[in-house]
Amino acid sequence: MAKVVAGTAVRSWPTFGLEAILMIEIDGSYGEGGGQIIRTSLTLSAITQKAVRITDIRANRPNPGLQAQHLTACKAVRNVCRGTLSHAEVGSTELTFEPGQIVGGRYEFDIGTAGSVTLVAQTLIPILLGASKESELKIIGGTHVMKSPGYDYFEQVFLPGARRFGACLESKMVRLGFYPKGGGMIELKINPSKLSGCADWPSDDHARVLIRLCGLPVGIGVREKKIFVQNQIEHVSIYEDEALSVGNAVSAWKGLRGAYSLGEKGKRAEAVAQEALDALNKEKYDVDMHLADQLLVYGALAQGGTKYATSSISGHLRTNAYTISRFLDRKIELAEDAGKALVSVS
Repeated sequence: MAKVVAGTAVRSWPTFGLEAILMIEIDGSYGEGGGQIIRTSLTLSAITQKAVRITDIRANRPNPGLQAQHLTACKAVRNVCRGTLSHAEVGSTELTFEPGQIVGGRYEFDIGTAGSVTLVAQTLIPILLGASKESELKIIGGTHVMKSPGYDYFEQVFLPGARRFGACLESKMVRLGFYPKGGGMIELKINPSKLSGCADWPSDDHARVLIRLCGLPVGIGVREKKIFVQNQIEHVSIYEDEALSVGNAVSAWKGLRGAYSLGEKGKRAEAVAQEALDALNKEKYDVDMHLADQLLVYGALAQGGTKYATSSISGHLRTNAYTISRFLDRKIELAEDAGKALVSVS
């Protein structure tokens, strides 16, 4: 379900030299071949005013085609830019999107499952940064789910990273949502912003950890905290919350380097914490490998060049670079040398 509460049209993003709407063809099975190709394609279609056709959507996945989370993101983009979306339904392996004018205002989107609210948010933010007025979003679904940024990572790592480019954003979590019932909600405020390239990244080696428990004994959180304390990380908070489904999430970060792990049935609390700790310890450069992927679209949209270092070049990062290159005339370079990866946009 998508509900438009209010909005006033105007698209203030630059035209990128494109006076006419062009149809871009995207191979949805390219590279990592997941939902990111869909989200980035729809985001940049709305901004550049290029229509897009995506084929072979998630063709190599166990459940090919659009899932509820992807479909919500597609419909959300259609709503905020008054576009035309064709062949988009759960299970579809092909879709076509023709963008209209970007509309700032108040919106509410309900995924209807525990699909990731943060991925829907990441799809919409770059678009609404180019609106003529502030936008307010409510997104309902999963806040801490598999294969997506948990809300705490989104708030503590991704949003500060986007702000480095000049994005004016605020966010809060109203309630948590775990698999399978979801029901979580986040709210965002997005102000029109002019993005500038970034090559100056802050250094922060002070680790912070946030452990969330819903419907589970607090002893699980205490055991998880012990793993971090044993590794000289003292800034650890345990939150006991309510949600429609039981759940446990561990988020850890040092500035713009973050890690996230979910508890699962049969997975020891110590293993959940150690997974997040190990992932965090691998990140020693400007941004973590996941943020390197998530910030690439901001570097490509920004005026001026962008450079940052990360631990490795992920399949998601390579796939995102491919997708961005189909819409924007920017030079994206990815290089790896001796355990360090460099990303540059010019």
